[in-house]
Amino acid sequence: MFGIPLHAKFKKEIWILLSSILIIHIAAYLIVPIFPILLKTEKRLNPSEVGLVIGAGSLFIQLGSIIAGILADRIGNKLTVVIGNALQFIALFGLGLSTSVIPLTLFSGLNGMGTGIYIPTTKAAISYLASQEEATTAFSLRAVAANMGTSIAGLFVVFFATNLNFYVAGSVYGVLIIISWIFLPAGCGNQPCPAIPLKDYINIFKDRTFVVFSFISTLMWAVYTQMGLLLPLRGEAVLDHVSRIGIIWTVTSIIVIILQPLVSRNFLEKYSPTFSLSIGTIFLGIAITLIGWSTTFTFLMISSTIFIFGQMFMMPTFDNVTKLIADPSLLGAYFAVANFASGIGGALGSFASGRLVDIYGIVESPIPWVTYGILSIIVIALLQLPIMQRIKKS
Repeated sequence: MFGIPLHAKFKKEIWILLSSILIIHIAAYLIVPIFPILLKTEKRLNPSEVGLVIGAGSLFIQLGSIIAGILADRIGNKLTVVIGNALQFIALFGLGLSTSVIPLTLFSGLNGMGTGIYIPTTKAAISYLASQEEATTAFSLRAVAANMGTSIAGLFVVFFATNLNFYVAGSVYGVLIIISWIFLPAGCGNQPCPAIPLKDYINIFKDRTFVVFSFISTLMWAVYTQMGLLLPLRGEAVLDHVSRIGIIWTVTSIIVIILQPLVSRNFLEKYSPTFSLSIGTIFLGIAITLIGWSTTFTFLMISSTIFIFGQMFMMPTFDNVTKLIADPSLLGAYFAVANFASGIGGALGSFASGRLVDIYGIVESPIPWVTYGILSIIVIALLQLPIMQRIKKS
């Protein structure tokens, strides 16, 4: 149905991981669609401070990514995931209780660290458990699970968009800690996780293809993270009811649930990864630029739908490219470094956006939106480099 491989013969552990990803996205997206608005209205921060708080979360994803690789090698995936969830649990309650920029920045950083621990650990676990033939489908289903969680959370946001959301989200993380402890598999597939010395993280940076890909992915993430920051701020400026932003996230998530398997089967599995990333970046650039000219709910919905098509091409391909490039014995380390790069991109994108909005406003000037369009063009050009074109599906 809708191209979803209902009879995909994945290992039971993969389905458990996909279920945990669905739950964690319920928690995360009780906050993400309205985080900038809550910081502005409930916490009384200005746009630069909003960018600082959100950027801190993205920045500390990097630290979490490195911690994830080190922890998973020594204590296994299950306990590493639980630690990541516990940090997010503490951070969400801290964000709810905080009222000034310094503690908000600190708790946002703690939440980023927890996210940085969780994401590469689950990606590496899926990568260990799935065969190369199953990898694209598994990562596509990861996107479907994530968006199922996002759509459920979006419905909640339609009716509740207050400081209470921090506590509800924190409680969901608390439930997930229990579920993860009971059901998540330990180790890396049927084998113990390989112990990765610190020097191997350094050796990864000798892989020229991966270094170039990481630089490009940093720029791509600088574009990608604009959706979470600029859509809520633009929506607050042009919509009568901020809660309608939750409808946008729910609708676009349902689109992913229905169409991601079709996009994966009919495009991602047939064409080169760099071509898929180029198509995804084109959609992202167009969408972010159009958000700057959106003045109605319908226009925002159309812009967000274009963005979500870019996401469907980009996200599963990112993960699969990392697996294609990586030394099989260092999968966890490669995913940790890849997440490190995305954290840098997210942080720089958030800091820059907050500053641009502070200077030019969210509705007064086209400069921020044109800037993102130009950055997207630069990324597309970099993806055409010969070293990137050599990345092929195995």
